[in-house]
Amino acid sequence: MTAFLSLLDTFAIWFYLLGVVGILFGIKMLFDARRAARTTLFTLEQEQASDRAFRAVLVMGGFTLLIAVVAGINAFVGPNVTPEPTDVPAPTTVPYTPPLILPTVTLQPTETPEPPTAAPTAKPTEGAAPTQPPAPTATQAAAQVTPVAPPTEEPPPTPQFVYLAPALNVPPNGDSIGSNKVRFSWGTDEFGNLAVPASLPPDQFYRLVVSFTDKDKNAPARLVLCAHENSVDQRSGVNVDDYRTQAVNAEFQWNVTIVQAPSAQACQSGDFSPLSPTSSTFTFKLP
Repeated sequence: MTAFLSLLDTFAIWFYLLGVVGILFGIKMLFDARRAARTTLFTLEQEQASDRAFRAVLVMGGFTLLIAVVAGINAFVGPNVTPEPTDVPAPTTVPYTPPLILPTVTLQPTETPEPPTAAPTAKPTEGAAPTQPPAPTATQAAAQVTPVAPPTEEPPPTPQFVYLAPALNVPPNGDSIGSNKVRFSWGTDEFGNLAVPASLPPDQFYRLVVSFTDKDKNAPARLVLCAHENSVDQRSGVNVDDYRTQAVNAEFQWNVTIVQAPSAQACQSGDFSPLSPTSSTFTFKLP
């Protein structure tokens, strides 16, 4: 019991922080549930929002109870618990042993004769040429390595594109679309000429990216579609009208890139090799 109270008192601040974080998480869950209940019109979704609100209240209550239990134990139970006595070992007594003193012997120094000084055998030759230093050996010559400048890093190669960047046609830049059907087309230049193929081979796709800012998540979102033709509409799977109420200011951006991928799923997931630069980005609105 004493060990548990000591552990609880040591980590009390972490339990308090955990409780505060849990209460804040429950408040966020409650706000999300109420916002979902206000924005939906279906009875089933309103019931689900009510269930989430009830779970949020349970979460807040549970973490509040955790804080109260930890505070109550530290305030009332901990001070009233008598600490357990610990056994203190008695010191070991070592018997005293008197030191043993031995007589020391003093040595008498002996006289050492000085060594004889050697006389020079020959005088240096006057006017002799200075001695040349020895030539370096092969090992020393190999050790003298001329420093070599480090190789310069070459820039990465520029990707070689097969096609030009597709020109965007429909919807035009800044268009406001009131209908439920949105059709996209590209590839025709300003002179009316088709600058890219109308249909691509099986392993090549037009990758259409429609992007917008999600209101609920306050984060960028996008819709990706890969097709072999240079136009898509709602029958091909594009239904931007479903995101009309989710985009901030009902504003969307779109662009097209020609890519090579083994399948349409790989193209949509990002497993592809670009065959053209990305087109310019157009915007449109769904009021």
